Amino acid sequence: MINRSDVVRIKMPFPNIRSELAVNSHMYICHQVNGVITHFVKCQTLKPYMLFSAPMKHYWDEQPDITRNPFRSATRIDCDKEFITANVQYDERLKTTARPNVCDEVMTHIDEELLCDGYISNEIVEDELLSLNKLIYRI
Repeated sequence: MINRSDVVRIKMPFPNIRSELAVNSHMYICHQVNGVITHFVKCQTLKPYMLFSAPMKHYWDEQPDITRNPFRSATRIDCDKEFITANVQYDERLKTTARPNVCDEVMTHIDEELLCDGYISNEIVEDELLSLNKLIYRI
């Protein structure tokens, strides 16, 4: 089971099962868990173009710091959208190994960015999620 602030590596079928997020594993932070419903925000390596253009309106940047996060490089946490899954369970082995979560301060920044002026919620098709990730199970 995963909890708020846990970081997992998964393939996300968004916007479809053939997209970049579905082909390669990416890190996602569990933002919220309500029973069988789990909310995630996506993490990605901070790229130089992101510093000069604004592909995301709301985000939080983190430098690698084992006392704060499991990231190995500068990372941008996308707070413009969340991904919602239901009726699935995440194996503990999906958690990042260097550190399984982000610290409370990072979560506070994520909460603040998400609440600024809203974000897009994307419900994920469970069958597609399960077909991409062997360590995610139907409840």
